[in-house]
Amino acid sequence: MREEQGQVVLVTGAGGNLGAKAIKALLATDWCSRVVGLYWPALPADLPAHPKLEPVIADLTLADGPWRKHMQGVDCVVHFAAVNPFPDASWKEATASFDMTVNLGLCAAAEGVSRFIFGSSNHVMGGYKDGELAAALRPGGLSEGLPPAPGTRWHDGQKFMDSTVYATSKLMGERFLAGLAAGAGGRMSSISMRIGWILPGENNPSHISVTGSHGSGSKMHPHAGADDVRNLQWFRGMWLSNEDFRRLILAAIGAGSQSWSRPSIVVNGVSANTGMDWSLAGGAELIGYHPEDNLFTQLFLTN
Repeated sequence: MREEQGQVVLVTGAGGNLGAKAIKALLATDWCSRVVGLYWPALPADLPAHPKLEPVIADLTLADGPWRKHMQGVDCVVHFAAVNPFPDASWKEATASFDMTVNLGLCAAAEGVSRFIFGSSNHVMGGYKDGELAAALRPGGLSEGLPPAPGTRWHDGQKFMDSTVYATSKLMGERFLAGLAAGAGGRMSSISMRIGWILPGENNPSHISVTGSHGSGSKMHPHAGADDVRNLQWFRGMWLSNEDFRRLILAAIGAGSQSWSRPSIVVNGVSANTGMDWSLAGGAELIGYHPEDNLFTQLFLTN
């Protein structure tokens, strides 16, 4: 795809953090003529009144739901919706979220959508936080070509957390879309974005916590151990600023696929954070994603 005048983009999860920010970015462009914002019935979307925006209540778990008619004429789908968009999702929730991805993808293919962008997650590579996988990493070495290691494990201050279920549903979404694009005969390309840590609202990096919460407990306690140090390093290293998220979304929509080796790719979605594990080379080469923000610069400015 190219950022041509008259593009119609459908965004799911319009009532959530990422969906709302993506819609805001699209409404500010000249080339996007219409945005269809699908949102979960139980999560009303606080969206701006805008002549280019069409808010639609949609239950994507219904394969033949009335939402399907809104796919007509769409050029690009940006998919963030999930039954539970957080890493503590149960198997029931995670499988329902995967069903949503399948339903949406099949409908997009049937309607001739040319680009499908999937909001995947850093948790697909969460196993690289610890153990032998972590020991073998060098700064910037966590590339999209490494074998997946679904599930991040950490202590949230009250209990041990394990995002394997959530991460598995995201990985299966990536694989499903790869197969869908491969079978589309050149009519569709897909991009799975492994989104890092982007908090609601102003997305202040000082609110990144060693416990993995969205609180303001980012400072290390006096008796912090090696696990705490590594957890905070890991969480901070995947921060994605609001502006870089905007750059990521627009780059993913506008990138041409002629140079790709296959019609479906995966890119890391993080900011240019000093010393992080994540590689930005794939995103730069494949879609022209060049983040400009750095968590550690922002921390210096906010502290």
